[in-house]
Amino acid sequence: MRSKPRLFVFSHICSQTYVTGAEKLLLFMLRELEPYFQCTLVVPNDGYLSATAAARGIPVAVQPIPISVPLYLAQPHLLEELHQFRSKADYAALVHLLASQRPDAVLVNTVVHPMPAIAAKELGIPVVWSVMETIRSTPCTADAVTLIQKYSDWIVGISESTLQPIRTFYPQMGSKMLLLPPSWHFEDLAPDTWQSNRELRRSGLAVKTQHRLIGFIASSIYTNKGYMPFIEMAVEIAGRHPDALFLVVGNPVDRPLFDSGMDLARRSGIMDRFRWIRFENRIETIYPALDILVVPSMTAEGFGLTALEGLVFGKPVVAFASGGLAEVMQSTGNAVYSAAVGDVPGLVSRVDGLLRSGSEMAEVGIRNRAAVERAYGIAAYRSKLVHLLNAMKVDAVVKPHLVRGSTPVVYLLEDGKLRPFVSEKFFLEAGYSFKDVVTVDDATIRALPLGELIGTLEQPVVLPSPALPPAAPKATRGLHKDRKRSGKERRRQAGTGSRKRSKPAGRRRSSTRRSNNARKSRRRAKR
Repeated sequence: MRSKPRLFVFSHICSQTYVTGAEKLLLFMLRELEPYFQCTLVVPNDGYLSATAAARGIPVAVQPIPISVPLYLAQPHLLEELHQFRSKADYAALVHLLASQRPDAVLVNTVVHPMPAIAAKELGIPVVWSVMETIRSTPCTADAVTLIQKYSDWIVGISESTLQPIRTFYPQMGSKMLLLPPSWHFEDLAPDTWQSNRELRRSGLAVKTQHRLIGFIASSIYTNKGYMPFIEMAVEIAGRHPDALFLVVGNPVDRPLFDSGMDLARRSGIMDRFRWIRFENRIETIYPALDILVVPSMTAEGFGLTALEGLVFGKPVVAFASGGLAEVMQSTGNAVYSAAVGDVPGLVSRVDGLLRSGSEMAEVGIRNRAAVERAYGIAAYRSKLVHLLNAMKVDAVVKPHLVRGSTPVVYLLEDGKLRPFVSEKFFLEAGYSFKDVVTVDDATIRALPLGELIGTLEQPVVLPSPALPPAAPKATRGLHKDRKRSGKERRRQAGTGSRKRSKPAGRRRSSTRRSNNARKSRRRAKR
């Protein structure tokens, strides 16, 4: 017997050149789940995340799976896109992977990764769906939320902002939803190196002791991250504070946007006060160099990991109050340093106030370090994780899973194969109930190999007398419910011996011919 249940953890991406916040949080969660599960990480390709997991001894499987951005954006073509995804070879391979390996549970990371959840639920595997984004509010939000509700057993939100759309449409799901904000392993941040890293990084960037370095950090630079509001703020602050310098860290995936920001800085005559680092995986070499961190997210953040990191490193953080980011600022006593989304003058006034008082900057940084530990430290995280573990109670015993597609055939999913029942008789004799049969998409049925039949094909009946009606019962290729009669009526007929027996489809005609030949022989004998 296995000592721990098996958990397959699905990541929607596995970056090769940089690591996203979602990947960081997933890797952290994997490490925290290791004592309780035999974890396998499933990634769409090899990259930083898979290499890091493998280095820790976590098994890695590579399985390309399409993501669904329309689920996050709550767009009208969501369901049509998912239907198209099911027809792809990648979906069939995903179904086969889950059916053959049969993990005890599946954890799906991020809203945009629905296919593993859909496949797992149709195969009868419990699903934990980790919601890291706040689903957009549109006329189709209900469809997006309903899909997540349907294909999950537990929904884990990293903030109240991520859970709010689900609570709106399914307020009764309290026991199924859990709040599990992220945390960090302090030793991984190498705190003993912070001071030396500050000096080295600032020296490399030509930042002197008297300078105040104001930072913007994102794994990818695009509109929603608030890159332009940061540049606009910098232009104003540069005019007020000659010693202010600005550091941009991030991969410019939207190059025209990035260039337009740099053009604004150039036209304003402050280009020499900007520094840029495309990507730095070792965040302990970046945050110590800053004096202030600005997080001007223009969209409802699922959480606000960058702000959390700034607080952990003891930095003053100024941010837009967007989604989960507002929660982080509020819970750490930094609401006063939050501005309304898009309020660039609000950013300017808060950064300006900090720069005018060196003592305030120092005091805020020290306070932030203690406050973030209380609210989001590892002790707080593990106390909440216990609630998820208690809710799951995953059983390592594989339970029977009965499925059917759009046809009447009912299958037992066993050892990664579909075993069709020959007839209702063998289904009931095996002790199963129709209420346990799950209807799944035909694409899932097609993706799985067929196993042995359950039951034996019965011999055709030869009628003993021509006086009796020769009608042969219709044969079926599988098991189905008679829609014209209730289950109670069928059972009653079975008890009286009047129940018809099904015949294999391939023998129906031969049985009828034999009956006809028998009648002809008897007529000739009478003549």
